[in-house]
Amino acid sequence: MRRSCQLLWLCALVLPAALMGGCSAHDGREDCVKPAVAVMKFENRAPFPHNWKIGDGMKEILVDRLMATSRFRVIERPEIDSVIREVQFQNSGLTRQQRRAPVGRLTNVEYLIKGTVTDFGHVAAARGFFGTNNLSIFGGGNRAVMGVILYIVEVESGEIIASTSIQESVYAGDVSVTAGYKDVAFGGSVFFKTPLGKATERVVERAVDRVGDTISSRPWVPKLALVQADGTVIINGGKERGVEPYATYEVFERGQPIYDPDNGDVIGHQPGKNIGRVMIHEIKPRFSVARIIAGQAADFQIGQSCRRCAGVAAGSLSAR
Repeated sequence: MRRSCQLLWLCALVLPAALMGGCSAHDGREDCVKPAVAVMKFENRAPFPHNWKIGDGMKEILVDRLMATSRFRVIERPEIDSVIREVQFQNSGLTRQQRRAPVGRLTNVEYLIKGTVTDFGHVAAARGFFGTNNLSIFGGGNRAVMGVILYIVEVESGEIIASTSIQESVYAGDVSVTAGYKDVAFGGSVFFKTPLGKATERVVERAVDRVGDTISSRPWVPKLALVQADGTVIINGGKERGVEPYATYEVFERGQPIYDPDNGDVIGHQPGKNIGRVMIHEIKPRFSVARIIAGQAADFQIGQSCRRCAGVAAGSLSAR
């Protein structure tokens, strides 16, 4: 039985990667854990004649595009002070208890995304493009250019895990920056019809792809969310994770961490001890109820991981 569980677990790891090329959402079910990210205001180093808040605008556009992918949980960190004040007010005793936001439940950010705008303007035809001396911001030009440096920071370590320079250019004809962008708001629908807007759109698309490639969603691993005295346990996934009735899972302790001797980073874990087995008997939208069918109840603890074994058919279960 254990060998079949191990083989099935190996297939569960290999086949999705081979067939789908990574995690994805399909058939209304989420197959992966979405990383929590926060986008910071971009630093703007590109001169521009109009009074545009390009740094704020780039943050808002990137947030919108990341949300549209449904691959990330985007946390609004720059407005955290307002959120904290509201939570404190709700728990001051001055408001009703119903639907009160509890203290200590704000989501932790795993990655910070920030950047610097290095190029933004039109480039004269005879000069090529990319470079401050080449930008013709006050006259007509034949190409609109947009360039940023994108940084992805891992919050736990404070390390910049990715840094990339992204530049795009679009033919601009005889459009003048001073006249062609008058009364146009950065990031608005009209803006994206302009040459600079089209170049910005391309940069943002590449930035979203870069973020996805760097912090791609992790495959969902079932874990024990609650262990009850009567021998039942709660698993942190239900219908939306595709959990099936009467499916059996082996439960493992978390192994000892393995540290990189050079920098002390956790680079993995040793295999954990197999402590028993559980069977699903009730499925809710976001969690499942299982009962312990092998092992000592005292050994089961919150946070232990579960690995799917060969399921027991509902018909054969009822026949026992």
